[in-house]
Parts: sequence; C-alpha cells; structure tokens
Amino acid sequence: MNNTNPNYDYDEDWYCEFRMGIHDVKSLYSVVCYSLEMWPGSPARPAEEQEYLHMIRKQLFAMLADYTFTHIESQE
Repeated sequence: MNNTNPNYDYDEDWYCEFRMGIHDVKSLYSVVCYSLEMWPGSPARPAEEQEYLHMIRKQLFAMLADYTFTHIESQE
C-alpha cells in the first residue's frame, strides 16, 4: 500500500533490501529526475514527496559516481 499521508504511522523497524545492476540504477535515476522535472508542486502533491525525490536522486547519483570511479580503466 502506498500512503503519501504525512501523518501515517510507518513501521520504522521494517525495511527491505534488493540488488540492482548499474543499468537499473541508471534507469531509476532517469525516472526520478523526470519525476522532479514534472512534479506539479504543492498542494497537488505533498511537499514531502519532492524532498524524498531529491534525497533518492542524490543517493542514486552517489551510486552512479561510485560505479564510475571504481570502474575507470587506466589510460596507460
């Protein structure tokens, strides 16, 4: 269930993890960037949603940067 109500009591003890390849990360980063570009603003969507998208975009960018840094081939 996707509840965007800021007063909803989320279960802070529960979390999940999943694995993604670099192509999945790139695709998700693109979707998040597009969502931010098209975000209709408040009150049409909750302001917290935009803040969350910014946080996710930064995390995905960090993943892309880490991948790029660790997979640089030497120019030698």
